[in-house]
Amino acid sequence: MKRIFVTGSTGFIGKHLITNLLNEKKKIFVIIRKSKKNVLHASKLRKKYKNYFPVFFKKNYELKSKINNINPDVVLNLATNYLPFPNNERILSVIDSNIVFPTLIINILSKNKSIKIINLCSVMQCDKNQIDNPLNFYALTKILFRKTLSYYKKFYPKNVFINLYIGDTYGSDDKRKKILPIIIKNYKKNKTTKILTKNLKLNILHVNDVINGIKFLIDKHYKSDDFYIKSNKKLDLNNVIRKFNSNT
Repeated sequence: MKRIFVTGSTGFIGKHLITNLLNEKKKIFVIIRKSKKNVLHASKLRKKYKNYFPVFFKKNYELKSKINNINPDVVLNLATNYLPFPNNERILSVIDSNIVFPTLIINILSKNKSIKIINLCSVMQCDKNQIDNPLNFYALTKILFRKTLSYYKKFYPKNVFINLYIGDTYGSDDKRKKILPIIIKNYKKNKTTKILTKNLKLNILHVNDVINGIKFLIDKHYKSDDFYIKSNKKLDLNNVIRKFNSNT
């Protein structure tokens, strides 16, 4: 049974992905910051799936003793703290979540055996279609971690390092402050959603497409490389709103 280690398992994509992988009988280890909410979520999954193994931590210095003996075949880095323009009080937390935390994970697990590391990236790292051109501070931290992986690639050439770029996502049970959930939420509250232009088109992915892309990279024996998932057709937001209103 393939052993998969996941960061960011409690996020929107992470929750959908974990359930999918667990149903395929893969052995899933997740590293989670300890809180009442996270413990409750993990306990529900643990009761349902015997192949689910949550590992809780509070401080970064605990990580080595917690995960050193897991020996995964694949590491999925989904951990992210999306604050596009954090103030001075929040900058360190963004750096910790997007750079320090995943770097510690890779530093611990890379030494154990040959593993495949799949790092989820954002198209915001490539503003105006230029590689490593950050759209915001969040994208800057994601670029710095991608470069950190390049450093580890030099010292652990037997490991496979994959960066998977995606754009915006949507799907069921989406409670994030994203355009589609906001439209639905406002509709239910009888509020108007104001769109500045009728010509707004989005290259947006359903969460299942992202999951299928990640699973494809887990199962195929690729060399270290960068990959990108995008829709074949852009979503016309004005058309979506009209259809939503007429159907609802």
